[in-house]
Amino acid sequence: MKKFVTVCVAALCLSASFAHAADKKFTIAGIVFQEDQFMKSTLLGMKQVADKEGVNLLTSNTSNQISKEVQVVNTYTARGVDAIVITYLDPAAASIPAVKAAADKGIKIISFNNTLAADFPVSTIQSDNSLLGAGSGKAAAEYIKAHYADKKEIKVGIINYKAQLPPESNARQDGFWGEIKDIPGVKLVAEASSPVAEEAIKKAADIITANPDIDMFFACNNGGTIGAVLAVKNSGKKIPVFGIDLDKQMVGFLKSKDDILQASTAQDPVKIGALAMENAVKALKNEPVEKKIIVPGLTLTRTDPAAIAEYAKTVK
Repeated sequence: MKKFVTVCVAALCLSASFAHAADKKFTIAGIVFQEDQFMKSTLLGMKQVADKEGVNLLTSNTSNQISKEVQVVNTYTARGVDAIVITYLDPAAASIPAVKAAADKGIKIISFNNTLAADFPVSTIQSDNSLLGAGSGKAAAEYIKAHYADKKEIKVGIINYKAQLPPESNARQDGFWGEIKDIPGVKLVAEASSPVAEEAIKKAADIITANPDIDMFFACNNGGTIGAVLAVKNSGKKIPVFGIDLDKQMVGFLKSKDDILQASTAQDPVKIGALAMENAVKALKNEPVEKKIIVPGLTLTRTDPAAIAEYAKTVK
């Protein structure tokens, strides 16, 4: 009888705990690391779910500074938020201790856009960076077959961002290169690293100056793609550019008569942000969540204006 009463009390306590988790108004921190369309869109996805779920959403931008990322995480930990939804600047090393300390205090950690080299995040939502690169690589391969069939050498320049996030940048570059490297004559003649457009313009211009007969650019992110397109435009040359990411400016490039940006493969940042917030809420409600979710990308080429027009309706 005593054992039966003990079991009943435990069951009631567990039930009350779940009911409390279901009714509580959660406070969740959303952390991005730079001010571009991708990051803005992930925050938009988080906000849509937060509004629907009645979550108090706090947001921060760490401005590409690992010291600021640590400071922001520590601040939210001290404040006692219920969960942190974060994309990291150094997911292999320097980003780990602060979020580990938060997790040790019972704060749920949800990763998005990249994967932390640790097991404690309850869920990770991101694109497959290799497949993003491969999407634009397939478009580049088609372009080479259509326009450079008679050339003995096709010189390629790449703007990556591996100085900022090596694993993600390398995966995109490798995915792209894997689609064109076996085409006869293809040769990588130059690469440079810059995650932001202002710097990428100069890096791409330097590559053009050093390789005036370059045949093609690939850029691994939004800033690099915009920088490469503007550098080509400034040079007055007709060098095709293939990129990653899509925003209003890049959609404009795909529609432009200058014929520079040929294709770009986009992530779905609104969906990534929304899924990250959904999984944070589920985890706080003690509901099951998927440990890892891969969100498919979308490749747009200027040869498909109908698809570009449809996508343009989604970017502002």
